Amino acid sequence: MTVTYTGDVSNCSLKAFGKALFRWRGSLWKSVYCELIIWCVAYATLSLIYRLGLNEEQQKTFEDVCALCYKYAEYIPLTFMLGFFVQQVINRWTDMFNNMGWCDNFSLYVSSYVQGTSLRARMMKRNIARYMILMQTLVFRDISIKVRRRFPTPESLVAAGFINEAEKVLLDETETPHKKYWVPVRWAMAIIRQARSEGLVANDFAVQDMYKRILDFRTNLQTVSLYDWVPLPLVYTQVVFLTVRLYFTIALLGRQYLKTNRYDDLKGPLDAYVPVMTIIQFVFYVGWMKVAEALLNPYGDDDDDFEVNWAIDRNLQVSLKIVDENPGFVPAVVKDKFWCDTIPEPLYSSETAHIPQHPPVGSAVGMVPPTDVIMVPRVNADGESVSSATNANPIFVRSTSVISNRSDGSMISNTFRRLSRLASRPQVAPHPEFTRRQSQLEDDEFIRQMAFGGESIPSAVEKVGKWARSVSQQ
Repeated sequence: MTVTYTGDVSNCSLKAFGKALFRWRGSLWKSVYCELIIWCVAYATLSLIYRLGLNEEQQKTFEDVCALCYKYAEYIPLTFMLGFFVQQVINRWTDMFNNMGWCDNFSLYVSSYVQGTSLRARMMKRNIARYMILMQTLVFRDISIKVRRRFPTPESLVAAGFINEAEKVLLDETETPHKKYWVPVRWAMAIIRQARSEGLVANDFAVQDMYKRILDFRTNLQTVSLYDWVPLPLVYTQVVFLTVRLYFTIALLGRQYLKTNRYDDLKGPLDAYVPVMTIIQFVFYVGWMKVAEALLNPYGDDDDDFEVNWAIDRNLQVSLKIVDENPGFVPAVVKDKFWCDTIPEPLYSSETAHIPQHPPVGSAVGMVPPTDVIMVPRVNADGESVSSATNANPIFVRSTSVISNRSDGSMISNTFRRLSRLASRPQVAPHPEFTRRQSQLEDDEFIRQMAFGGESIPSAVEKVGKWARSVSQQ
């Protein structure tokens, strides 16, 4: 069963942390409590034997063994091994979930491409959908213990309605030493081909589209089946699980509080009877390992495993509903509520209308304040212009304009402002003597007066080149 707690962590408040922490089903505490109790009992037993059951000579030997375990236990690369292993397990778990198989896509294709409302067309579409869910059930029945308990025999599939007696006979008569997952797919594709020959499918492109969606669904389930067949190497799993448990077995001795003064590292400031820090470490490391154990087979019987039976039921119900729905039953084509709005503004509830929005804005916006700039051709290391244009003169660009100085408003207010300006703008013909060349000459003169101290533009450019050469030489 899947443990859903997403609603409890909708924000990062302390209350959300408490809701997620103090759960039992699928929690860290449920995973480690049994082994933690066993470890604590073993630790307390060794501590009592050391303090009450050994003589002085035996206590020295026990202390030597504890010191040896304490010194060399840290040689085990526990963090590295667990981190890499859990990452590999999570990657497999994610891929297995993504390939679980959902019927919506191919059902929508079948419903759209197989035309007609006759009894024949309806039976064809429903059989195609049922055959695909039958294939999924056959796959999950072999890889999921939950589905296996639900359908222990092929006859139970007949009783559940996934396959009828005649189809079961055909399935049993298919002689092959391998699994027969492909048989329902072949039946579904044969029905599509038959629908095309009867004129229920418009063209061959529709047949190809339906074939592709069905084969994609089959490929997803084949991937899941292969993951079940080839897990992570057993030796890798054994190394990690054995190492974690061996580490805390060594810690039973290495983390003992000793009465002697011979080993200062093992004698703490207090003679603590309960190893609190070691227990915390045990909970975290063993809990980390339990994550991998729970995710190794997500089609198993743990609290966090996939709801496979629900997925089968959902796929059957949704698929049959999609293909069986009357294709001509669609809403009337009408004007929407925003028909007359240039920029639609949907409504909000009274509780959310005042919440500010943060639309995407470039990270560089606002970093550089607008200033007057002079745009000149780029110069190389020798101070020469790289532009070959004969009219590549410097251009003065003002930082102030009607648009840049205008206060930011909403998108709607800005749009209406622009429309009103366009409507009220007088249609005045441009003066014949005012040309782009004249405007450019005025800008050049302004640059010459303001930026170059009244010098001519070529001499100013030459000065810029000399300055660039001096900088490059330095």
